[in-house]
Amino acid sequence: MPLKFEKNTEAFLAVLTVVIGVDNAGSLEERDFLFKKVKAIPIFANPSPQEFSKLLGKVTDAVYTQLPQVDGALSAAGIDQLLAEAKNALSPDLRKTLVATAAELMDADGADAAEKALIEKIRRALG
Repeated sequence: MPLKFEKNTEAFLAVLTVVIGVDNAGSLEERDFLFKKVKAIPIFANPSPQEFSKLLGKVTDAVYTQLPQVDGALSAAGIDQLLAEAKNALSPDLRKTLVATAAELMDADGADAAEKALIEKIRRALG
């Protein structure tokens, strides 16, 4: 079943979920960034930590069950599909915000080569 987003918040978080997962290690810094900075972005309407956690879990589950994977990681085709769906679901302004937010998230715990490559792919797809 192809990935589809019901809301722009889901598309936004789905891309950030992939940024967190690309280095195979979510960090406390990334979690704190999500729960402080990202949930305060106006489209999220500042939900409670429980509501935000529920949305994040729903989106993460959808991304990793509905997109193609190789050895437990999203395949290049899966990431391309995600970015195409996110582009369709987000306004140009939200896409700009997402690209900037993804870059900040990547830097929250230091960026490795895989994260830098993913951010470039996000910039090209959504920019």
